Amino acid sequence: MERFFSRRARTIRRSVLRELLKFTQRPEVISFAGGTPDPETFPKDELSRIAAEEIARNYAKCLQYSTTEGDTKLREVLLKLFAGEGIEATLDEIIITTASQQGLDLVAKTFIDPGDVVYMELPSYIGAIQAFRAFQAELVGVPLEEDGMDLEALRERIRADKREGRRPKFIYVIPDFQNPTGVCWSREKRLKLLEIASEEDLLVVEDAPYRPLRFRGEHIPSLKALDEEGRVVFLFTLSKILVPGLRVAALVGDREIVSKVVAVKQAADLCTPALTQALAYRFLAESDIAGHIETIRAHYRRKRDAMIEALERHMPEGVRWTRPDGGLFLWVALPEGADTERMFPKALERKVAYVIGTPFFVDGSGRNTMRLSFAIATEEQIEEGIRRLSEVVREELAAVSAAAGL
Repeated sequence: MERFFSRRARTIRRSVLRELLKFTQRPEVISFAGGTPDPETFPKDELSRIAAEEIARNYAKCLQYSTTEGDTKLREVLLKLFAGEGIEATLDEIIITTASQQGLDLVAKTFIDPGDVVYMELPSYIGAIQAFRAFQAELVGVPLEEDGMDLEALRERIRADKREGRRPKFIYVIPDFQNPTGVCWSREKRLKLLEIASEEDLLVVEDAPYRPLRFRGEHIPSLKALDEEGRVVFLFTLSKILVPGLRVAALVGDREIVSKVVAVKQAADLCTPALTQALAYRFLAESDIAGHIETIRAHYRRKRDAMIEALERHMPEGVRWTRPDGGLFLWVALPEGADTERMFPKALERKVAYVIGTPFFVDGSGRNTMRLSFAIATEEQIEEGIRRLSEVVREELAAVSAAAGL
């Protein structure tokens, strides 16, 4: 059947993360692998009531097709939410997408020609890597530091690519509690990135799924709020603050960009489901959304603290990890020579799971790293799971030392 596939389809590979997750679904496995929100944070009772009311009273609209741009009332309430964050936009500068992953796909379809260069954090989100590679972008990883991307390295690489005749197109970043590392960019680096984008005439794609989940530290403006030239395309999702099952997200950008994205989305799915948009609108308009988000923040803060405390108790010397001020993840780096992919089957034998680091690196590096999510497991499971994982890590480091003759 291979001969029937397009050249693009032949280059697409299944997500390594999604394939790994198949091994973690056994109930006895304590999983730190999935980036899924904790169902205990879902407002199921309120959504049940809203869904029943919408279908009973508003079925002619909520069970019908929607416009490609998305429900006007939902876009208005989202724009009000964004305005509180300093993002000023109009109705023709926002489109509702079927989750933020579709937003990434639409960005790829709208901007990328084969061979265009896209700059990303190293490491970066697997879903974005997959979306951009599907359209034959040349992905360039720029090292991620404690406060954001190494911007001098970014500038040097952009200029080198231009000298060599390549086509830089945009910079993709997750400035707030990045997936996979949990790193949050400083204000200074956000401003500097916009300066570089302006000087080099590039767009910036800001992915902000975890931005509302800050549970300690200083609030920092988004790139979109700091943008004065219309260069930033802002992606936002309700999956982390409401429920992922609705698959409701938004893309905000210059009106010319949004107009083109609308045309691209029409060829993809015509519209995001009207029913899920109606549920999202009613919840945002009628509930105490600020109180709901604060409850979620407190929930994940406790879990983050439990994981860091467990790592401090159990992990051997030489293992390092991030201490995120928000989001759902932290990042673990073992000493050089360790291989988290080699460790993975041994971890499963001990009934604990994580995500290996290599798929997050567009250059194939990161073999000694792993991503841990503290979102799903209970605090008791976090303690036990980290204890089990530490045993696997100790065995791996002992094997590395033995192989090196130490």
